[in-house]
Amino acid sequence: MQNSIRFKPEYITIPLIGIAGIVLFLTLFAGLASVQSSITFSLIIVLLSFLTADLKKEFWKYKPQKAASKYVVLIFLFSFLTLM
Repeated sequence: MQNSIRFKPEYITIPLIGIAGIVLFLTLFAGLASVQSSITFSLIIVLLSFLTADLKKEFWKYKPQKAASKYVVLIFLFSFLTLM
């Protein structure tokens, strides 16, 4: 039982990054993407990348305010995108 694989939270976000990247690539390749959808998928990929990196570092144990500032900026970017 020592060699069994343990579940880690980043196992969820890594495939989601892949799925969002594939959808972004396919919409760009097919010519169906608008500027707003391209920016949205890019921001989703950045958000999931930040979340994956913070989950690997276990950010909630060390400096949560420093990590929280990244998410506040991304929330403002998403809200600005909805106004476009």
